[in-house]
Amino acid sequence: MDTVLLILIAAVAVPGLATALHLGLLAGASLFYRAPRAGAGDRLRFLVLMPAHDEELVIGRSLAAIAADLRERDQLLVVADRCTDATATLARAAGAAVLERGDDDEPGRAAARQAGLEHARGLEWDAVVMLDADSVIEPGFFAACEQALASGAPAVQARSESSHGRTLAAEASLAAFTLQGITIPRGRSALGLSVRLRGTGMAIRRDVALAHRFRAPASEDLYFTLDLLLAGHRCRHVDPARLRSEGASGWGTFGGQKVRYEAGRMNAARDFVVPLLRRAVRERDVACLEAAWFLASPPFAAAAVSLLLGTALAAVAGAWPLAVVGAAAFAVLAGALVVGLIQARAGWRTWLALAAAPWYLAWKTVVQVRALIRVLRRDDYYGPTARRA
Repeated sequence: MDTVLLILIAAVAVPGLATALHLGLLAGASLFYRAPRAGAGDRLRFLVLMPAHDEELVIGRSLAAIAADLRERDQLLVVADRCTDATATLARAAGAAVLERGDDDEPGRAAARQAGLEHARGLEWDAVVMLDADSVIEPGFFAACEQALASGAPAVQARSESSHGRTLAAEASLAAFTLQGITIPRGRSALGLSVRLRGTGMAIRRDVALAHRFRAPASEDLYFTLDLLLAGHRCRHVDPARLRSEGASGWGTFGGQKVRYEAGRMNAARDFVVPLLRRAVRERDVACLEAAWFLASPPFAAAAVSLLLGTALAAVAGAWPLAVVGAAAFAVLAGALVVGLIQARAGWRTWLALAAAPWYLAWKTVVQVRALIRVLRRDDYYGPTARRA
C-alpha cells in the first residue's frame, strides 16, 4: 500500500482513536464508581456564590431551590454582573446578599466569580459552593457536598445535568451533558484521578479557593481545575449532590455555548499540556497525564468524524485491518455515550434524538471551526447565554 496513503489514514483517524480509548476507559471505570464515604469532621459553613448576568427569567427557580436546602449556618451571595434587568432585585427579595458590578467592571464569568470571592474574604465561611443562575439543585445538595468535603477532598463537583426540554437542541444538550456531567467524572473518581470542576455545582474549601484565581475568557472553571491539579490538588465527583441547568432551546444558543466551551478547551490545551506532562513525569502523577490526554485529544463529535473518515479511507484503500480498528474505535465511542445515557436514565425523547446524529456531527464540526477561529483571533470575551421568555 502507498506509504503516503497510510500516513493520511493515520493522520485522520489517530486523533479519534485517542479520544475513543480515553472515553472508553473512563466509561468502563464509571461502572465501578462509589460515592466517597462521609468523614468525621466539623460542620462546614457554606458560602453559596452565584454569578448572574441578566438572569431574571431563570434565577427565581434557582433561588427557591437553594432557599429550600440552605442551612442556618450557610449564606448566599449573588454577584449581579453588569445587569440591565431585575436580577439584583429578585435576588434581594429572595434573601440573598447582592454584590453589584457596573459597566466599568471587567466583563466575563471569571471576573464575576473572582469579584465575589474577593468580596467574601471578610465573611465567615469554610467552603464556597458556586451555582449558576439557571441551575436548580435537588434536596440534600449541601449535605452531600459537606460529606464529600469531609472525606478529605479539597474540592468536589456535583452531578451536573441538563434540564429536559421540548426541542431537539434541548435533547441534544441533555445527551451531551451525560458524558461530561456524569460518566466522565464518575470514571475519573473511580480511577483516583482529578475531576473537572464545571462552574456550577463545584464546592471548594476556603483556603484552596482563596489561594487561586478564576481567569481565562472562556472555561474559567477548567483553568481553575488545572491550576489546582498542578498544585497537587485532586478534585472529586459527588454523585448524591445533583443539579440540573437550563438546556439550550435552539441551535443558535446551543452553538454559542459550545463555541465558548470548545474555545476554552483549546486555549487550555495550549497553556497546560506541556506543564501537565512535565509534572506527570517529575511526580509520576497519573492524574496530570490523564488531564493532558484529555486536552490533547478532540471532543466526542470531532473524534467520531475523525474515525468515520479514517475508516472510510481505509476501506476504499483496501486496508481492512485499519478499517476494522477504526470501526471498533467508533463502536467504543458509541458505547461510552450509551453508558452515559443509561447512567442518566435518559427518557425516550433523548434516545430518539440520537437519530439526528449525522446532523449533529456536521453541526459540531462547524462549531469546532468557529471556536478555533476565535482562539486564533485571541478573543478575550465570550458573551453569556441569551435567555428567552
